[in-house]
Amino acid sequence: MTYIIKNGTIVTPEKIIYGADIFIKNEKIEKIGENLKDRVDFIIELKNNELVFPALINAHDHLLGSYYPRIGKGPYINWLPWDNDLKNHEVYQERNNISNLDLYFLGAYKNLISGVTIVSDHIPHIVNKDFIDKMPIHVLSEYCLEHEISSYDLRWGRGITIEHSEAREKDIPFITHIQEGFDEEACLGVNILKEMKALDEYTVLIHGISLTESDIIEISKANANLVWCPSSNYFMFKKTTNIKSLLNKGVNVSLGTDSPMSGGLNILDEMQFAHSLYKKLYKEELDYKKLVEMVTINPAKALRLKNVGKIAEGYYANLLILKSSNSLNPYEALVKAWFDDIKLVIMKGKPLYGNTNLFAEFKNVEKKNYEEIVIKGKKNYLIGTLSEIYKRVWENISYKKILPFLPIDVNL
Repeated sequence: MTYIIKNGTIVTPEKIIYGADIFIKNEKIEKIGENLKDRVDFIIELKNNELVFPALINAHDHLLGSYYPRIGKGPYINWLPWDNDLKNHEVYQERNNISNLDLYFLGAYKNLISGVTIVSDHIPHIVNKDFIDKMPIHVLSEYCLEHEISSYDLRWGRGITIEHSEAREKDIPFITHIQEGFDEEACLGVNILKEMKALDEYTVLIHGISLTESDIIEISKANANLVWCPSSNYFMFKKTTNIKSLLNKGVNVSLGTDSPMSGGLNILDEMQFAHSLYKKLYKEELDYKKLVEMVTINPAKALRLKNVGKIAEGYYANLLILKSSNSLNPYEALVKAWFDDIKLVIMKGKPLYGNTNLFAEFKNVEKKNYEEIVIKGKKNYLIGTLSEIYKRVWENISYKKILPFLPIDVNL
């Protein structure tokens, strides 16, 4: 399948290219330029300089936790008492009536309708190996994992040394929660990784709410990566990591939602909360471009993903088309976007979700693989059968629960 997306405002995201065309051949971007005349199967003509971004990357989610509402009464000393509160709550018991596969679908669709095509799910391979290939988006499958650097972690990995060594050998990320708490042991996380020679460019640290300045210097020197989950941090601990210091010291920072049972509704919600929290904490604006980088090129680098995270020739055609906003710069427009601002989501050249009018331009797409849904009063096509998933969920919990991260009307 070959086609051209014409007349978009392209946010690569390193730069903005106005009025340019994107030539897509099969899964990848073949060419970017003005007034492309290549022979293609069809052309998608954008209007009013609609915005074209790389599809977003959620650098940290818990797809099995795809439920609502948030649970907990913080602030907590570390993540463990929150986890105990969660597992003793009636909403958690209700969630347990839903199959793991359907919880995974809920989480995948939550990401998709907010513009995400790649998500890093923090769970052992043995748990998600049977689900990830069934998802409508790409769930990271190549990673090494330790739950957390503490004695009370969940023993998800085979040990720090083994997991980190394999990550280096295979050129994949070593992912772990770090310093998600304030007790004496939690605060030793960076020191432990350094002593075990497991702090380097392969290391992806989640949270880090109790990082000291010396910790941040060590992370920066090691070229390690950090994933910031401000909504979850502030809900559970009334505090987040020192994001200003991390950015000033050049640490590669990505954004993650964590679970909806502690974090933001979706990556759009997370960007907006991150921007407002930064202003509250530091009395200054967090650059919109930096936030866009945290959901595109930064997580692609951290998770060691090839040919994704930006719009460039030779890269996969993972694209998010957003309606234009004359009053906002393109970076600000994405940070302030919501469900009804999304026009189209494409992964590897194939449309997954979006406006019915734009979908009509795809000549070689089997419409039977999609269903029509309504969000904010607007009709969209969505790949798969989300309505069937909702039916199963409602049957399992015995009522029609509304999930705000999937606010859709379907023909049930």
